[in-house]
Parts: sequence; C-alpha cells; structure tokens
Amino acid sequence: MTDDQIQYYKELLLKEREELLKELVENNDSVRSMLDNDSHNVNDSVDEASNTVMQNILNIMSTKNQQSLLAIESALRRIKEKSFGKCISCGNEITKNRLDAIPWATKCIECKNKDEKRR
Repeated sequence: MTDDQIQYYKELLLKEREELLKELVENNDSVRSMLDNDSHNVNDSVDEASNTVMQNILNIMSTKNQQSLLAIESALRRIKEKSFGKCISCGNEITKNRLDAIPWATKCIECKNKDEKRR
C-alpha cells in the first residue's frame, strides 16, 4: 500500500472517529435531557414505556458506536505500526474495495467469510 493510500485511509478513519464522537455526545445529551424531563413530568404508562424504549435504542446505538470507535482506534494504531491493510489471519493484503467499505477491517474477505461460516 502506498503512502498516499495510507494517508487517505487515515484521514477517512479520523473523520469517522470525529463523527462517532459527536454522535455519542449527542446521544448522551438526549438521554440526559429525556431523564431530566421525565423527572419533572408526571407521565402515564404509555409515555413511560415510550421513553424506556427510546432510552434502550439510544443505549444500543451508543454501544455500537463505542465498538466502532475501538475498531477505528485499532486501525489507526495499525497505521502507526505499518500493518494497516494486512489481514490479521492470513497476512494477505485486504482489498481496496473492502477497505473503502470498512476502513477498520482487520481481515480480508476470504478470512472474514470463513469466520462467518464457523458461527
């Protein structure tokens, strides 16, 4: 992989990290706001159920974003270690198409498919 390609993916990962961090903060603010509003209002059971569902959705989104952030941080570390773009299972290059779709991918499509079949 060329230095220009590495730089491209690094910038892509940094941008994605920034967006995820912003989304996490916004979700956290939404939950906090919802909880503050709930404590000041007397709600019927439908409102309470709706708020609980919304809180669960925000928590799931938050967890998924946190996992994505960890994967992005790992990819940025691999860039520093000069191992970015290589499959952690077989050592082959991860294709450009795969990295364009998932820049934090750790495995080539063949190894990823093998993992999926084992499950």
